[in-house]
Amino acid sequence: MKIIGICLFMFIILTGVSLGIDYLNRYEMPTFRSLNPLYVMEIPELAIMYMLLLFLFVDPLLSFLQKRRNRKKGD
Repeated sequence: MKIIGICLFMFIILTGVSLGIDYLNRYEMPTFRSLNPLYVMEIPELAIMYMLLLFLFVDPLLSFLQKRRNRKKGD
C-alpha cells in the first residue's frame, strides 16, 4: 500500500510540474492531451511499453502456474 501511495504521489507531482511548465511557457494545449502519454508515443515506444507490460504480467503468471502444478504433484 505504501508503494502505491508513493507512486501516486510522484505521478501527481510530476504531472503538476509538467503542466506548470506548460502554463509558464504560455503553451495552449488541452490538458487531456498532456496527461495521456499514449497520444504522443510512436510505434517503437508503444512496442517497448507493451513488451515491458507483457514481462510484468507473464512472469508472475508462470510462477503461479508452476507452484500450482508442484502442489498438485505433492497430493
